Amino acid sequence: MERALRALFQETEQRLSRFGEDSELTQLNRRLGVWVDASPMLYEALRTAMKAWRKTGGTFDPRVAADLSRLGYGVAETGVALTPPHPTLWLERRPRTRRIRLWAPVDLGGVGKSLAVLWGGQLVMPMMREQQGGGDSSHADKCGRGLQMLGAAVPKPDGWAVGIEHPWRTDALGAALRFGSPAAVCTSSVRRNRWQHEGRWVHHLIDPVTHEPGGSGLISVTVAHRVPTWAEVWNKVLMLRGADQLERLATALRLNVWLFRDDGSWGATPAAREHIAWIHPELSVR
Repeated sequence: MERALRALFQETEQRLSRFGEDSELTQLNRRLGVWVDASPMLYEALRTAMKAWRKTGGTFDPRVAADLSRLGYGVAETGVALTPPHPTLWLERRPRTRRIRLWAPVDLGGVGKSLAVLWGGQLVMPMMREQQGGGDSSHADKCGRGLQMLGAAVPKPDGWAVGIEHPWRTDALGAALRFGSPAAVCTSSVRRNRWQHEGRWVHHLIDPVTHEPGGSGLISVTVAHRVPTWAEVWNKVLMLRGADQLERLATALRLNVWLFRDDGSWGATPAAREHIAWIHPELSVR
């Protein structure tokens, strides 16, 4: 099982990484405006990214590769965005043949990791059932800052336990959560992937409207959803909305969301508070 998961994650990186010079995504980003045969992994990642872009009204937008490169983030060199046949058409697809035509370079980092978690779960669960003779089982599948809880068997005695990293300390958790049923949990944070560019601090979460790092007032946002890819999508969208708008939107969408602000306070949507088992005493509620 471990070998199969490792092979899956390695293939996902080879297909969808924005860093590798020879990854399938890098090659696609250098062949803009040309019809290309895509692997099943790349096709599904692009299909998912397009669906998320449409569902979020463009707030989730994978076309940030050029912005990341401009800000000095380690992205492989890409082609220059072209003028598509229609202003809103940045990706064309032919589902029957899995042929695609891309008009602007894309970054599939978050989508790729969430799909790796999803595919990992689909790979593991049949193996778990076979090993346990078809009985109930449980498993946690993790990639990066995404985690998927699987199976009908809930760990005893308190259910699934999930920790959220402390907003500024590396030696402690910021919160501990408990879940009585399976879910996917994803965190976006500006604590690690931040660097100085031209005398200012920047990070990797890019607002597609301003083309600059977003998430004003926030250090991290964690979202729980039944599907890993949508935990990732809504996580990124809420982070980009910033501290002032996040809780209102998350509550309207009925999402389970936990957040840490840059003033040392924490917050959560009403439904999400029920899952909190512990909050670090350094953090205040607001």
